[in-house]
Amino acid sequence: MKRLVFLVEGDTEAILINKLVIPYLYSLGFTNVMNTQKIVTNAKLNKKGGNVSFQYLENDIKRITAQGDVIVTTFLDFFRLPVDFPGYTNDASRIDFIEEETQAVLSKYGAVYPYIQKYEMEALMFASMDGFDLIVDDEKAKEELRVIVDSFDPEEINGGRDTAPSKRLGNCFNYDKVADGEIILEMIGLEKIRERCFRFNQWINKIEKLLKDSHR
Repeated sequence: MKRLVFLVEGDTEAILINKLVIPYLYSLGFTNVMNTQKIVTNAKLNKKGGNVSFQYLENDIKRITAQGDVIVTTFLDFFRLPVDFPGYTNDASRIDFIEEETQAVLSKYGAVYPYIQKYEMEALMFASMDGFDLIVDDEKAKEELRVIVDSFDPEEINGGRDTAPSKRLGNCFNYDKVADGEIILEMIGLEKIRERCFRFNQWINKIEKLLKDSHR
């Protein structure tokens, strides 16, 4: 039975996987060992997370797959994705192509399935007002967030420098990426996120299939 490793960029992504995704997969009856690891960006300083170049990702893929019997998937933001990724383009409609090209390069190491979130992990937080209603006190800020939630498919919220999901959160209230992010994600829950975030839901479906196949 293969292990499942999620490679992520930072703390909030790790919270998403550890608090929502892995418990859900275990609830389906899977018994594979699963864990989340932040990508190492400076091995000498044991620094993890932050700006992740393709070389950093590949280094971790090699390290993890060398142990054998493992499925590796990633959770990376398309917003500010480094240009050294295989098939890189700033065209969001081509994210599938970047994933395919990245997998083509990394597949020599084993079962590697890249996932790149459109546009940014914080997009998932706009799947519902549930988290914002709990942590945002200012009614004007809450209304601004409600307009965004009601007006957009979460994964279509633009990833520009000033319009990325995290920037919109910061413009509405004093958003703390880790502390607030954890509360918001847990309040929304995986089901609502999957209902409103098509690409993310496809990724979860793929993981389920990979785990089922690993039991055969």
